[in-house]
Amino acid sequence: MLSPLQKQKLTRYFRVYDIDDDGTLGRPDFDRVLENLRVLHGLSDGAPRWTALRQAYLDRWEAVRRSADVDEDGGVDLTEWLAYWADLLADGARYQAEVSSLVDRLYALFDTDEDGVIGADEFCDFYGAFGLRAELAREVFHGLDRDGNGSISRSELTEMAHQFYRSDDPGAPGNQLYGSLEG
Repeated sequence: MLSPLQKQKLTRYFRVYDIDDDGTLGRPDFDRVLENLRVLHGLSDGAPRWTALRQAYLDRWEAVRRSADVDEDGGVDLTEWLAYWADLLADGARYQAEVSSLVDRLYALFDTDEDGVIGADEFCDFYGAFGLRAELAREVFHGLDRDGNGSISRSELTEMAHQFYRSDDPGAPGNQLYGSLEG
């Protein structure tokens, strides 16, 4: 069972993915993020890197859809999303795999200089792929960069992801991973 804070955070996460704001996650939302990533990385439609990225991202959508779309209408509404996450959080191994996969995806896509950390500009790119404002990204980035060194390490990002998904501490910095819970 999700706590009220977890529901609030996961609702924010849902809204980030719901690019077209229609109240349902669907293939068009993932396609829009993909197009943003293609432009961000300057990839042409036929480039091998683009083809691999596109396939991985669409595979991710299909995995979520298969697990969460209980009414089989082709989309995932907020109720289905929250139930999906409640199940995932209750399964320790599945949850660990999800967090590892999330961190791996973020590093593969946004550690563009391959220095092993996510800098402020790279974090802005992450937010930009979802159509979120750079100002918000910088604000959140500074809150997540707990040691103030101007970057987020893989271990810091993993800790923030765990805080986002599992913490019931309203002051945990990871709660803001996908932006303000108020917006």
